[in-house]
Amino acid sequence: MRVIKKYATRRMYDVENSRFITLEKIADLIATGEEVRVIDDKTGNDITPTVLAQIILEQQRSRQNLSSVPGLLRELIKKGTGSVLDFLERPVLGPIELFSLTEEKVKKIIKKLVKKGEVSRVENDNLIRGLLTKVRKSKKALETFVKETIAGMNIPSRVEFERLKSEIKKLKGQIAAISDN
Repeated sequence: MRVIKKYATRRMYDVENSRFITLEKIADLIATGEEVRVIDDKTGNDITPTVLAQIILEQQRSRQNLSSVPGLLRELIKKGTGSVLDFLERPVLGPIELFSLTEEKVKKIIKKLVKKGEVSRVENDNLIRGLLTKVRKSKKALETFVKETIAGMNIPSRVEFERLKSEIKKLKGQIAAISDN
């Protein structure tokens, strides 16, 4: 883990490389997968989250795209001392949770809500239909995301893979024939 010390002068020092470092360079380290920990030189406190927030704001400012930042920051402030993970959990994990829902699970959940009086019997059918529609849409969106991600990774399809295997087998045969001569 790369340790960075932040001084009262707001300058930061890379302990491993024995030189000063900028927010931009710290962002580059993180982008390449380096684990970074920023320590306040005076107190010894870990101030990594604060520095990471600064990096995000600087990146947004440099792109002149600050429109989404105030909304995000307001939501984080509303959450108070709660975890940022809790804040991100619903939009990120929500579709995955929906993906795992089956019709039986949906009916079971709605039945519990009806028993508690949180959902009327009249709303029961509409809610089940609505949730199942949402589940189907989430599954479709997840499938599309996975397909697009795989396509972007330039991974050969099964057909391409089989073709490559066939070509390799053919080349091995040709090499064996040449080496026999």
